[in-house]
Amino acid sequence: MTKEQLFYWKLRNDPSWYIENFLKIRDKRAQIIDFKLNRAQKQVMELINQDKKEGKPLRYIVLKARQMGLSTLFEGLIFQDTANHENKNSLIIAHEEQASSNLFNMSKLYFEYIPDEIKPMKKYANGKVLSFENPTPDDAEKSRNPGLRSKISIATAGSGEVGRSATYHNIHASEVAFFPDARTTMLGLLQAVPDQPNTMVVLESTANGVGDWFHDMWVKAEKGLNDFTPIFLPWHIQP
Repeated sequence: MTKEQLFYWKLRNDPSWYIENFLKIRDKRAQIIDFKLNRAQKQVMELINQDKKEGKPLRYIVLKARQMGLSTLFEGLIFQDTANHENKNSLIIAHEEQASSNLFNMSKLYFEYIPDEIKPMKKYANGKVLSFENPTPDDAEKSRNPGLRSKISIATAGSGEVGRSATYHNIHASEVAFFPDARTTMLGLLQAVPDQPNTMVVLESTANGVGDWFHDMWVKAEKGLNDFTPIFLPWHIQP
């Protein structure tokens, strides 16, 4: 494998390398800095890399403390996969509209700052969809060079029938314990993801009591009664 071949292989297949070499984030001082994985993020990546190596569908339920950078990590993983592979359809869904927009803005920032030589063609980036496709109105040109034809979309829980008619390859559901009707929303979405390698579903939340759908999924995951790997990240693992 030549150096160029290795480079493009890593773009597509090594998300940790891609994240730390090409993605930028906005820190708490509103400065744009390199995305370097923290301790909690590295712990999650170890699990993900092992599952990828074994060819498993990536399925995680994450119970976490606040401000650990887990949403930033999952958006980075979704961006890496969607911006480097054809025909990927990814969804970010949160418990309220502002949270959905905040998460989506991470993806827009990632796109803005990645180097031009690895930046996919962009058809549009509105408030709901970031579409990687040839923007030309020329049908012949688009047929010759369509671009990736992949996209990242956002949705808000409780805002209607979310994703019922779509097929998704990546879903990040954020603060699921605070969804208005998580059972209805997520059961529909989970059916939209093929049970195949190279797909990812993350159910992530801070705690919100017991007895709700997220808590039920967590308990079942701990007992091995569903397909999700439970990841518990308490506040004290961060420096």
